[in-house]
Amino acid sequence: MATKLLIPENILIPLMMVGLLFTFFSVSFDLTSFGISLMAGKILQMFGLIANFIVAMVLIVDVFKNNVSAKYIWTFGFLIFAPIVGYFYVRNRESYLAQS
Repeated sequence: MATKLLIPENILIPLMMVGLLFTFFSVSFDLTSFGISLMAGKILQMFGLIANFIVAMVLIVDVFKNNVSAKYIWTFGFLIFAPIVGYFYVRNRESYLAQS
C-alpha cells in the first residue's frame, strides 16, 4: 500500500527547483557582480541548502515507508543530488511503488 508524501507534490517540486537554483547560482557565480550583497548571497545559499535538506528527508522517509526496491541506492542519490534525483523519483513515483 502506497502512503502519501509528507509534503504534497505541488509543494515539493517547486521546493526542489528553488533549492537547485539557489544552490547552483550561489556556488557557481559571483552574485555581488549582479548587485546582490555578500550577506544576501549567503542567505540565498542557506535557503537553497535547507530546501534541499527538506526534499531529501521527505523522500527518504517515503522510500522507507513504502519499502521501495533499491531504497539504499535511492537514499544515497537523495543525499548527494536531492533536487535532481528527487525530481525523477517524484515524477515516476507510482511506477516505483507498483514494483515494490
